[in-house]
Amino acid sequence: MRPLPALLVALLLVTAAVIPVAGVTSAPERPETVNNTIPSINIINNTTNQLSVPDSEVRQATYSEVGVDVGTAVHSGSTRLHERHETLSFEERFQQLDTNAARSRLIDDRLSAVERQQAALDDRQDTAMSRYAAGEISAAEFLRVRMVVNAEAAELLSTLDSVNSAPDSAAEYTLGRPSANRLRSIEGELRTLTGPAGTRLETDITTGERTPMYLEVAADGYMLATVDDSEYIRETRLDGERDPALTDQFLATARNDSTTNRFAVADERASELYGWLYERQRPSFTYYGTSGIYELTATHSNGRLVSYIDAGTTNVFYEEQTRELGGVETTATETGVNGSLQVTLQRSAESGPLRVSTTNNITDEGVDANVTVNGRSVGSTGSDGVLWTVEPGGDYTLNVTTVGTRATVTVTDG
Repeated sequence: MRPLPALLVALLLVTAAVIPVAGVTSAPERPETVNNTIPSINIINNTTNQLSVPDSEVRQATYSEVGVDVGTAVHSGSTRLHERHETLSFEERFQQLDTNAARSRLIDDRLSAVERQQAALDDRQDTAMSRYAAGEISAAEFLRVRMVVNAEAAELLSTLDSVNSAPDSAAEYTLGRPSANRLRSIEGELRTLTGPAGTRLETDITTGERTPMYLEVAADGYMLATVDDSEYIRETRLDGERDPALTDQFLATARNDSTTNRFAVADERASELYGWLYERQRPSFTYYGTSGIYELTATHSNGRLVSYIDAGTTNVFYEEQTRELGGVETTATETGVNGSLQVTLQRSAESGPLRVSTTNNITDEGVDANVTVNGRSVGSTGSDGVLWTVEPGGDYTLNVTTVGTRATVTVTDG
């Protein structure tokens, strides 16, 4: 697997333990659930279920890539440099203050600034989703917005870490519970603006690589998926499943039942959504202040799941998945032949990993061929004749091309 940029690795590691307002725990005995409805969770063979954009709501679906974009890279870099300057300025000012009241005011001001920036990033991404869904911007433009939101949200998480650690430099000063809860709430919102696909896009813009990304976008949601070396990576967001104005149902249920706690109630709900996972292990949970965001994390036998559940709707509204290709269970095989060129598709699930192999059907040796899906390039099979990509939703036509020869497979039940 290609390593992440050092900055993002550092940010993700540092911000993983901001403050212990709501610690991570494995849930105890589970009570009755608070919601019997199942949102857009699809069952996948031999792995954890996955969040998907409902077919009826998909407005745009295609493959795209970002590649080098100087303007986007410069803007993103400038924004992050500015934020780092603001962070250093905050730390210096905090150390110079000599009263706890002044320190608290400075922290609240800094949190307000981060809160405004988080809201602006959220609005920017929402606008890009709706505009792309309406056909007003291109897929590449949407991906560039997603990349910028991902990068700037990661930088703001680093800023929150500096706010959280600032009290360590002042004797007899601790972060008050209201400020700690507020910080934690902002952190939860920012974490749902970062993800593995967004990080992959940033790597492409800064290195010049061109990773084909499959995307499905609705007016208020998106799904991005790609294959990165030996891993399938995916992130999905459904804003319709998020309503921070609703009561935290997990907390409310726990308050009405002295024999349980909020984690146990959330755990019961998650067991309905991710049955395959719960048959094998119990994930860990944390919650983010008063935001109503609960985070489920699990490293399972063939990958990793990070799922964010809204405590008001009790549904998943954002999900990150990584899966090792070696553990993918294929469910159907399609074949096309033209002369000596044969192409074989091994399918797993809609918008899941798709194995494309090209061989000489006389010698059975691998053939290097260019691969397109619905006319969009998704890569080449290389000397071993194998390419992993993402299977699109719906019907599609896959072509493989070598010098002078093309083989085609048309899938009509995708």
